[in-house]
Amino acid sequence: MALLCMTLTGCSLFGYHKVKKASWAPPEEAAAVVFPNSFKEGVHLEGPMMAALEVAMNEFLPPGSELQTQDPDKRMARCLSLRSTYDTHVLQSGDDLFFVWFSPQPARCGLSEPILDGGAVYAIDGQGRILDRR
Repeated sequence: MALLCMTLTGCSLFGYHKVKKASWAPPEEAAAVVFPNSFKEGVHLEGPMMAALEVAMNEFLPPGSELQTQDPDKRMARCLSLRSTYDTHVLQSGDDLFFVWFSPQPARCGLSEPILDGGAVYAIDGQGRILDRR
């Protein structure tokens, strides 16, 4: 299957996708980084919340996916295909239920058109299962 997918585009349609490893900055750029002394002002995601977020994101916008559009101007489709376009909100409801909301921000791509229904809200249980989507 992997050999076949290497020769075809769109292998993610078959459920196969190799996750791209992160790239590292050159040492001279890394030398300028100053790590914080505290993460008190940061955002804290506990393990189950992070797992729910990962499940929802992989369902909403799988790695390597690209939105298709009938519009000849493909800028919005390209924009909505980027994970960095979305603000993400996670709400824990009880010990075993998480709501994950993806809200598009097309201005990050230099686009001013409003998006009325480009996001989604997922209900994810503590076992990593999608319960519902709105």
